[in-house]
Amino acid sequence: MRARGALVVRLLKRFLVRRTYALSGDLAAFASPLAVVPPREETSGVYLGVDDLGRPVFLNPSSLPNMHGIIVGTTGSGKSTLARHLVLEARDLGVPSWVIDPHGERSYARIYSRVLLLGVDKINVLETPGWKSGEFSSELARYVEKVYGIAGARFILREVFLKCLSKKSLSPLESLSEIPVVKRIYDDLVQMHEDSAPSVKDLAATSICFTYPQMYSREFKSMAALLLLMLLQGYRRTLGERHRLEHMVVLEEAHYIAPYLLQLYKETRKWGYTVVAVTQLPRELDPRLYQLAGFVFALSGPESYVDDISLLFSLTREERDHILYKPRGAALLIRSGDPRPRKLYLKLRPEAFPEPQ
Repeated sequence: MRARGALVVRLLKRFLVRRTYALSGDLAAFASPLAVVPPREETSGVYLGVDDLGRPVFLNPSSLPNMHGIIVGTTGSGKSTLARHLVLEARDLGVPSWVIDPHGERSYARIYSRVLLLGVDKINVLETPGWKSGEFSSELARYVEKVYGIAGARFILREVFLKCLSKKSLSPLESLSEIPVVKRIYDDLVQMHEDSAPSVKDLAATSICFTYPQMYSREFKSMAALLLLMLLQGYRRTLGERHRLEHMVVLEEAHYIAPYLLQLYKETRKWGYTVVAVTQLPRELDPRLYQLAGFVFALSGPESYVDDISLLFSLTREERDHILYKPRGAALLIRSGDPRPRKLYLKLRPEAFPEPQ
């Protein structure tokens, strides 16, 4: 009787107890002492500061799976100061840069010898190296539809933009300017474009701060930033794949053109340039952008902000505390391929800080 009872228990265990199987290779990481060793730090590139162990920390975008990145932080946390530091460090490495700054901060203009006021200074937006005319027209129409809020007009806009490119003129768009929304698009493009103005090839050769007159609309600012990045994207393609950093772009108020950034960050091939998107709140950008970015700087902020960062990156208590209500200079650096954020104390160049008022 006892033997029969034992047999019943064994049978019940066999069918009711769930067994978990794993390959021995999957368990090797937990068994290995290397699992607790911090990952190798970069020893060259853009200097950032020191980590919580006192080691110098560098950023080398060319060594990451994706060269594009994000700086996120609440008002006053030092986002723009960090961005200016990246620009200055890149300059010392011989890397030219663009800043696209909707606010027209003097602190950016101060570190550039060339400043272009979009809407006053013109560029040639119809010279599109690296793009097929149909491809550029389709992409531009898709994002213009979102920027100006004209749902359902993408295919019509595509055909109009295609005619503009083939004629090297904005006249096809002008012919439809009796339509109020189209007139807005045409007026904005006219303020940006001139046939004899510098092309993207000319602009990419130097470091430039692009800014805007204060009274221009959000749509104009979004359109201008979109065109600059699309033109640069195409031009970099013509140079072929590049696995070293050759150009840096800092994009302030990146949420203005978040849909385009999502598509840009999805590109797996490296074209030798990095776009650093700067934004205030994590939720202003699509969560997928944080997964695609090669690097993310999360600066300090209040509890609700840190909660959002925690949801994105599954922060530990120590990592949360590192940026929760901390003074400027505390940051987390999340790099693609490194599962652990680096607790960072930024050591920024003095000339990156804004001038006292």
